[in-house]
Amino acid sequence: MANKPYVAINWNSIEDMLDKLTWEKLTEQFWLDTRIPLSNDLDDWRTLSKPEQDMLGKVFGGLTLLDTLQSQDGIA
Repeated sequence: MANKPYVAINWNSIEDMLDKLTWEKLTEQFWLDTRIPLSNDLDDWRTLSKPEQDMLGKVFGGLTLLDTLQSQDGIA
């Protein structure tokens, strides 16, 4: 018996409630610009020293990595 080719879901065309709930659960793991307007923080960001900006970049990078790993486990 031949294997069927894998067809990825088109998240731009969510067809049913399960797909919608899955999309919402997975995107909770990410900071979407539609939910958090980061541009509001630019003035505060500019007041930070370079070491503070570097530290925050590393913290957010680490958190993003954790979110990525969680979303991969959530999909599997």
